[in-house]
Amino acid sequence: MQRNPVEQHRPDAPRQWGADRRSAPQPIVPPPVSEGRIARGRLAIVLTIAVWAGYIAYTVFEQFIVGKASSARLVAEAIAYMVVVTALMGSAMAYLITRIGFFYRSRAHHRAPRIALDPFLAGPTPSVTVLVPSYQEDERVIRTTLLSAALQEYPGLRVVLLIDDPQQPKTRAARDMLLSARALPGRIEAELAVPFNRAQAAYDTFEQAVAERPTRVATVGDMRDLAAEYQSAVGWLYGLGHRQEVVDHTDVFFVEHVVNRLAGDLGTIAEALERGAAEEAVLPVDRLVQLYRRLLAVFDVTMTGFERKRYVSLSGEPNKAMNLNSYIGLMGGSYQEVSTPMGTALVAAGAGRAELTIPNPDYVLTLDADSVLLPEYCLRLVHLMEQGAYSQCAVSQTPYSAFPGAATRLERISGATTDIQHIVHQGMTHYGATFWVGANAVLRKKALDDICEVAYEGDWEIRRYIQDRTVIEDTESTIDLGVHGWTLYNYPERLAYSATPPDFGSLAIQRQRWANGGLLILSRLKDQFRAKAARGQKNRFGELFLRVNYMASIFWSSVCLVVMLAYPFNADLLNPVLLMVSVPYFMMMAADLKYVGYKRIDILRIYGFNLILLPVNLSGSFASLLQLLTGEKSAFKRTPKVRDRTTAATTYLLAPLLLIALCAYTVVRDIQLGQWANLVFAAVNLVLASYAMIAFVGLGNTLVDLFTHLKGWLYRPVQPKQQSRGAVAPRQASPSGHAESRAMAPAGAIGDWASVLHYGAEGNSPGMVAVRSSQAAAASRRGARGPQAPSSSFEEYTFFTVFQPIFELGSGEVVGYEALTRFADGSTPERGLADAQEQGRHIDLDAALVRAAMASAASLPEGTWLSVNVSAGLLRRSRELEQLLAESTRPIVLEVDDAAPADLSALPDGVRIAVDDAGAGYDSLARMELLKPAFLKLGRDALAGIENEGARRASIRSLVEFARENGCTVIAQGIESAPQRDALAACGVPLGQGFYLGRPVPVDRALADAGL
Repeated sequence: MQRNPVEQHRPDAPRQWGADRRSAPQPIVPPPVSEGRIARGRLAIVLTIAVWAGYIAYTVFEQFIVGKASSARLVAEAIAYMVVVTALMGSAMAYLITRIGFFYRSRAHHRAPRIALDPFLAGPTPSVTVLVPSYQEDERVIRTTLLSAALQEYPGLRVVLLIDDPQQPKTRAARDMLLSARALPGRIEAELAVPFNRAQAAYDTFEQAVAERPTRVATVGDMRDLAAEYQSAVGWLYGLGHRQEVVDHTDVFFVEHVVNRLAGDLGTIAEALERGAAEEAVLPVDRLVQLYRRLLAVFDVTMTGFERKRYVSLSGEPNKAMNLNSYIGLMGGSYQEVSTPMGTALVAAGAGRAELTIPNPDYVLTLDADSVLLPEYCLRLVHLMEQGAYSQCAVSQTPYSAFPGAATRLERISGATTDIQHIVHQGMTHYGATFWVGANAVLRKKALDDICEVAYEGDWEIRRYIQDRTVIEDTESTIDLGVHGWTLYNYPERLAYSATPPDFGSLAIQRQRWANGGLLILSRLKDQFRAKAARGQKNRFGELFLRVNYMASIFWSSVCLVVMLAYPFNADLLNPVLLMVSVPYFMMMAADLKYVGYKRIDILRIYGFNLILLPVNLSGSFASLLQLLTGEKSAFKRTPKVRDRTTAATTYLLAPLLLIALCAYTVVRDIQLGQWANLVFAAVNLVLASYAMIAFVGLGNTLVDLFTHLKGWLYRPVQPKQQSRGAVAPRQASPSGHAESRAMAPAGAIGDWASVLHYGAEGNSPGMVAVRSSQAAAASRRGARGPQAPSSSFEEYTFFTVFQPIFELGSGEVVGYEALTRFADGSTPERGLADAQEQGRHIDLDAALVRAAMASAASLPEGTWLSVNVSAGLLRRSRELEQLLAESTRPIVLEVDDAAPADLSALPDGVRIAVDDAGAGYDSLARMELLKPAFLKLGRDALAGIENEGARRASIRSLVEFARENGCTVIAQGIESAPQRDALAACGVPLGQGFYLGRPVPVDRALADAGL
């Protein structure tokens, strides 16, 4: 069932002269390469090496043996020129070698047929999660990418949009982008649920019908029913393409070559089933099951969004790698959101408390938000990695290609370089030198776990799977995987496409990022090769040469080209035969451009294009060197993916103009001096660089951008003066003297310099406490500077206090609050006290926890009491405890564990005791009679099933009556539902607390909940 493309899929945007006229992409499987073409490629390699070797030998003979280099300057010039020629020849050789590798792989590749893939789909398939990192991108771009991921022919796919937009947008446009990104996953999942539910219902009906038959055989009717389901899916897909917003050539590609192509494939199956049924032929049941599951796999997707910037416990590093790392680090865990004064944190959740559960998949598919996958991408790559021969393959990918039909000259030529790079990357795999490209890849989760590095930002654990030390994070991760014995593989088909930047400004951002980082991690190659040798594997020169070239050739090629353009070398060094070193390179690339659908003459346009990108490449390389010297990480600049034009940096505009001026000056000088060989080189550079500035940047855009930068330099809006740090800010009134109580708190407990050093100026947020031992605090007041013994102080503990309300079940009024401690690193109070006990400081820390709770509770509603947990050790220090409790401005209830009657005899007057987690059995009655507490707290286990079990209700009634006779009030903990609350109230339990009644919250939230 075929369908011709419709006119609505042709964008109305104007097209430049020289735009891409192609409408169809390259074949998915590259056509076989002839023996003649391979022979010409080999000849080009031989010719390049021969000419280079001949030139070097001739130059050495003439300059050093004959003696033409008669001075130190001439000797230096000769050596430098030979180095330049050798470096440029090396880059040319790398290309010529990799294209031969591509030819070999394209001839050897045999595509797996569907009959081999469908049984894989029908069986238990590995789990896959697709991660799409996004930052302030156009809704249309994200929707296209998400749909291409969702329509993968793979069952149970989980697609996650990793939204990295700022949580507080500063403009309306930024806010609209954030809101649309949040809404997209749900809308797309709802769209796909319609065809999935229909296909699932049909499959269930088929299975039921087969099960009811005497023998497990199919009928002609089953084939017609399956054909009808395929036809229904085809119609839905064509409708999806019809509804798609079409703005540019990327949208045309998605509709015609992803959605409509998938519809055409399913239509072909439907037609085959109908013809088979017409001929009374019946397929086996297992084959029909495979076809049903293939249909279900197309629409079987769960889609959601995730925003790491919502959580203070996740890294806020502004780069794609940490956006991916933040989510990958959560895989396989269950989490709950905890409100802290620093913001919301994600912490590991106990049983039954998880608000967010993230599965741990077998594979992770990463996909840039400007990329599109063909429907078989995931299936074919995962199927490959499941084969035994690829059990050590960590990354499988198809280097992306450029969308056909670009409307601008810049996009067309940039796309041509992208398609040439596809050949290069495929060829590098032939020599075992694959690099992770990054735009799309299937990653084995086990391999990611193998290279995971754990660090800490403040008190939060940060996991790094993909390195972010450089802005080309995928390159360094390639080295990490190689060190650990993993391999990478470029699948020899074109299954992924990525957009090229639409204007020079965004292109410069992208290419500057690509040039940054290779030099920084070049030295790490030795680690990979040493590890390989240690495993008994042979290191090959071809792999080393191609890896070094990939990581450093942008730098050395740019520098060498600038040197040749700018420095007036000795005329004796310029030999016409030298042109033969570059001629094979240009001729082979011209042939490859023709092979991938462009024109041979585009090689000249690409050369001019690269000339004006010289300052961009050098900028990225020098940024890498600067990071190597200073250790400061380069800023990650994201490539804009919105419709508006991006302004190019002043340097990237002026430097090409200066290059053109230099070439013009060189032409004039060469004419005057009669240096005709050098004149040809300078004239070619002048013409092609001028053409590139006019065709790819535009004179009008250049003037507009330069004027914009000049205006920004001359005119700077006056910012309002900020208050000096030393000035005293007016103090706002604080309810119940809360601010004063914090200011009067003893040093070393709350509000001291440790909080400021740990969290900065914002460290003194309500409830945030940094604790040191009293000895350390005293030392800081004395100004002690000498080294101290480890026993004299313990490491800083940073925590905050939250308050859970305790309600009177009859009236619903809040009568008290329980103070609960949350440590900033996510550990429990028990763990924190245990760590402090190892240093002999647990009682000091316990006292600080109580003091902080009382200080924070000063602003809680009047008439309520405060319940705090106290360890037995602090309880036995009666004098210290009495001084501590005297600081409280409200009634205190001490919750104690493992306390003896002697420990309670010396408590101050007016302090009440609560026995915690006593249960509802005989032990509770005996303990109540022994300790005479004011409160008995029933744990969660005592409440389990109370709404349904009469015996449990009777037991609790008797407990409440016994408590009343002994002057004790029962508090039920862990109330999580209305039926539990009502059953407890019916049993006479007077007080209760739990998540259903009120969650633990910071003091400001507690005041808001109380209506204050």
